[in-house]
Amino acid sequence: MRKLNQSDHEDVMRLLSKRRKRPAENLFTLWGIEAYGYEADIQTLWGQFDSDGELNAVLCKFKNKYTPYWETGCNVQVIADMINADTNEKQVNGIERLTKEIEPLITEGYSKRESYYYAKCDPTPNHNHSDSVRCLSEEEVPRLISFYQEVPEFKREYNPESFMDQISNGWSRIFVIEEDDKLISSASTVCETSVAAMVSGVCTLPEKKGKGLASICVEHLMHNLFQENKTLTLFYDNLEAGRIYKRLGFIDIEKWTINHCKERNYHNDN
Repeated sequence: MRKLNQSDHEDVMRLLSKRRKRPAENLFTLWGIEAYGYEADIQTLWGQFDSDGELNAVLCKFKNKYTPYWETGCNVQVIADMINADTNEKQVNGIERLTKEIEPLITEGYSKRESYYYAKCDPTPNHNHSDSVRCLSEEEVPRLISFYQEVPEFKREYNPESFMDQISNGWSRIFVIEEDDKLISSASTVCETSVAAMVSGVCTLPEKKGKGLASICVEHLMHNLFQENKTLTLFYDNLEAGRIYKRLGFIDIEKWTINHCKERNYHNDN
């Protein structure tokens, strides 16, 4: 394997995004490439090539997260060796069929696993948009954070600058419904690229649940993004939420796993 650079971009896109399913499978790596390119300190990309010089695997390291992708005919041990060379605490993330295959080759194994249903919806016509939904501005991020603090499953610390950075760079859009000047429901995109985006931040105030408000937000978001011919993806682990997303047109494509590896310490016993 060797480090990839801008001259490899066409080969990388051919592997990661040319078929319709792949932009969803590789959303995070594609977003990292569009956002930061090949030379940023925050991420590194390596490629494995076959005997004919064709790229058949990509390994992306973003911060401490490794995301591999391959189709067929690659040497998985070589990919594992790249990950094993990093003895720090890290994650091996990706579609389950790949992370399962590489797990036996990871020196320290996976100390913790998270698994989510991973669904997508390709651009389709005739999705409703509602006059009750609007896009939140960058300046209104503090209102969004205050709203999240009232939703039990979203109550945590947030960095307003991170939200603002995502919006200003075109990586995120936040759609909301208000009532009496108060945010009551929302749905957002994150990791938005030129061809795909992930749905996130779908929530409603507890006292306003049961009215289909989150579905209205998501469908408005779908209408908005599909006008730009972008595929939408999302994670879910709640089967009831999954049924709602499927009614809107999402289909399961893979399970996505987040696999934690502890720091590996070497001890000299001599």
